Amino acid sequence: MNRIILDTNVPAKASVAPDSCPNEELKMQRACMEYVGKLTMGQEKKLVLDLGHEIWKEYHNNVCKDSNMGKLFFRWLYNYYAAILPQDHIKLDKDENGQYVDYPYDSETKEFDESDKKFVALANAHAEKPPIIEAADGKWLGYEEAFAKYGIHIEFLDREYAQKMYEQKILNRGSE
Repeated sequence: MNRIILDTNVPAKASVAPDSCPNEELKMQRACMEYVGKLTMGQEKKLVLDLGHEIWKEYHNNVCKDSNMGKLFFRWLYNYYAAILPQDHIKLDKDENGQYVDYPYDSETKEFDESDKKFVALANAHAEKPPIIEAADGKWLGYEEAFAKYGIHIEFLDREYAQKMYEQKILNRGSE
């Protein structure tokens, strides 16, 4: 059984109307739509979620519920959630400072985006360490090796676009 953790940007990008999507994102958006379509139509992948509903809430705040892809995703999510296996519904503990106990804090990972640490903590807390499915958020590229040391892997739906975003946002930041 293939377990996954789905970064919010995958269903969020899939739910954007193609005519309002920038041309440079169309290939990535198509990949997101295909992934969400396969996820919702098949049973071979199991979504891992947190018991505190942090990811669930993020989906609700960022995925367009009025689009066809958004409707498809949420219909599937509600049905899936009703039957989620206990081992795929993980409690994410936090310490007294509000930091995820299961997040691998070290000198290479501590500066990672706070809002995305929940996905990494969830992957690390699950016995199988399922991959994090990422649309194309370039910042993840800079942490790929650091997370891999802990057995945490990121699967990009459009690595080429992620690399472009990484170069624009991260590598060029130092030259500003």
